[in-house]
Amino acid sequence: MVDFLDFFENAYRLKRTPRSGFWYYGIKEPETVAEHIFGVSLLAYIFGNYLNRYHDLNLDMEKILKMAIIHELGEALIGDLHLESRQFLGKCVEEAEKKAFKEMSEKLPEGLKDEIYNLYEEFEEGKTPEAIFVRSMDKVDLLIQAFIYEKTGYKNLQNFFGERKNFEYIEKIPEIKEFIESIKARRRE
Repeated sequence: MVDFLDFFENAYRLKRTPRSGFWYYGIKEPETVAEHIFGVSLLAYIFGNYLNRYHDLNLDMEKILKMAIIHELGEALIGDLHLESRQFLGKCVEEAEKKAFKEMSEKLPEGLKDEIYNLYEEFEEGKTPEAIFVRSMDKVDLLIQAFIYEKTGYKNLQNFFGERKNFEYIEKIPEIKEFIESIKARRRE
């Protein structure tokens, strides 16, 4: 049954859901998941257009922006779990996120429900150029935010820059990898 208010009421929980990875490493008031989604969406818009215009990529920008906006919706129901928790919970996290995403999308009209669920599945599989790109932007946002926290005096954030999983998709896009290398260089200044 279509229930827009229920959908948005759940989605708006992301505005007050803290990013737990930063909390785990001592950030007193970490960004929220909604703030993260904004960062991913902005990065996707800027870098997607940049790569399309100046590096002859042919990314579907509409799909990218939709994917960036919806990629964390499941966390509205289950919260944000940091990498250390995920290592213990394994596939349970993926299954819970998928179930939560599906439950939320059930409140939308048929065609829209299918569209956002398909975008979510594509993002999770990480195989299409658009999914690879958005997954890389997801991690670029994480690394920029860690860099900003370090600049404001927080320490012990090296794990974000040393964690191999944070670079899996970034390394597939040379221009984005180069950008991340510039962030790493600035950390050393």
